[in-house]
Amino acid sequence: MNKQLSKFLAAGTTAAVAVSVVAPAVSAEEVTEEDFEFDFGFEHPFTDVKASYEEAVSFLYFIEVISGVSDTSFGTDLQLKRGDAAVILANTLGLDTENAPDAGFKDLNKRVKGAVNALYAEGIISGVSATKFAPDDKLSRGAMAKLLVNAFELEEYAVETPFTDVGGTFAPYVEALYGAEITKGKSATQYGIHDNIKRGDFANLLYSSLMFSGDLFESPVTDVKLVDSKTVTVTFAEAMPEDITAEEVAEYMIMGVDYKNEEFVLLMPYTAKFSSDRKELTMTHLDLQGQEGIFYLDEFEIPYDYSAPIAGKGDIILEGQESPVTFDFAGGTTASVTLDSGEADAVNLNGMSMEVKDQNQDETAVNVILKDTDVPAVAPGIGQNWGTLEYKDGQWQLVDSTNYDIIPVGHYTLEAEFKDTANHATTVSLKIEVK
Repeated sequence: MNKQLSKFLAAGTTAAVAVSVVAPAVSAEEVTEEDFEFDFGFEHPFTDVKASYEEAVSFLYFIEVISGVSDTSFGTDLQLKRGDAAVILANTLGLDTENAPDAGFKDLNKRVKGAVNALYAEGIISGVSATKFAPDDKLSRGAMAKLLVNAFELEEYAVETPFTDVGGTFAPYVEALYGAEITKGKSATQYGIHDNIKRGDFANLLYSSLMFSGDLFESPVTDVKLVDSKTVTVTFAEAMPEDITAEEVAEYMIMGVDYKNEEFVLLMPYTAKFSSDRKELTMTHLDLQGQEGIFYLDEFEIPYDYSAPIAGKGDIILEGQESPVTFDFAGGTTASVTLDSGEADAVNLNGMSMEVKDQNQDETAVNVILKDTDVPAVAPGIGQNWGTLEYKDGQWQLVDSTNYDIIPVGHYTLEAEFKDTANHATTVSLKIEVK
């Protein structure tokens, strides 16, 4: 399979994360509207696309390989021109249409010339003569079969068909499409080899060819493990064949993430490596550090949390005062609070609690360090443990200690590091002014 096609399918099959289709992956040219329950997740602006074409047109429009005959019409029932088919197929395969050598056809307009040249260079397409391509002629279903089989290298799947109208030049190509279960024909005994292909049917057959090619490397995935924020390991039911590289398999993996803010992001593999028995594939991808959400690969959905603990509201209770004094980190790492000593030159702290939340909550006690103070009598304790916070009833509460009985007027900076069970840390700093 050529490199351009591999690159395309890497993007195309990754996009399938958002797909939810209850219908067989066969050529929709034979599928009725009643067979479809469709929820693709991608949209197109066309009003003339029936349910039996919706999956293919939505997908191909999403990956930007097809357009309509107008802003609102795809032209589903219109016959497809040879030139248009060349443009769609070249876009699908990701061929270099700008630098392809001239194929020698004299009747090509600027819009189709690059696509025809690129397909001709790959041995996928031919003209009606050495100098004529006939871009405005309609594409027959037989010629269409040849295009798809050449493009996706499906020759080896040829089997005998039940079609009584198949013979001659295009017979082996129809047999290959039939063997790959990409087409079932127009009826049980008729393929319609000389009929012109409609734009909707071509979209369906092209889409089915893509999905078939995307399945070639598949072995059932039995397990998926997130190693860290940028590495995932996939376990297969069987060892992957020796003639397939890790990079090729990785390109066909379906990966994506839903961030907590509901933003969906497609993931592409950066690197890929097989285990020694070729039953595990380890891939690196976009770093999810600092993110929380759901990781998707194939049919696996794995919640992940690579974000650090988040600090929220807190309060301090002083001796002799009915209402607590509040502070709020508001998801940040710093907060300030002022404590009123009244007529005294110190306050007596009876309690302090605060919210620091994480999906992977670690309830290990946290040390509070005196980071700084301008009170000479307290200054020797800078850098030392000032107190301990324990996790109780969903909050971090300061363990009662005689250390807090007298806190002189002045400024204090307290610091504490909170970690979750994945060792992601947040260090918060609370500035206290006693006046």
